[in-house]
Amino acid sequence: MRSKDVLIQELEEAAQTMVQGSLSEITRQCGDPSCACSRDPARRHGPHLYLKFNAEGKTHSVYVPPGQGQAIKGAHSAWLQFQEIGAEISAGNRERFLRALRREKQMAKAKRAKARRKA
Repeated sequence: MRSKDVLIQELEEAAQTMVQGSLSEITRQCGDPSCACSRDPARRHGPHLYLKFNAEGKTHSVYVPPGQGQAIKGAHSAWLQFQEIGAEISAGNRERFLRALRREKQMAKAKRAKARRKA
């Protein structure tokens, strides 16, 4: 497991570019009945990249122009890294919490045993 300082540094780096949401590539059929896409699904237009996210209680799907594709893929990758790092930090915090609970339980048990021996 990486140190918390290393994880925080990685979080700061990811935070510079990350974009939350999901990416999907979609092929489309246009409305022109004479276009080959209307007869052959293999000839549909695309794939077109979309960013889907929730904001203000609504789901949004935004077309990503081809020139922005690599940038948004990198930003989405940074978001996934951010989530992974957060989960790793959380797991370490959870483990410390569970160890503290076990210590408290052992101390309480020892205290009760000591009180029973005195009685």
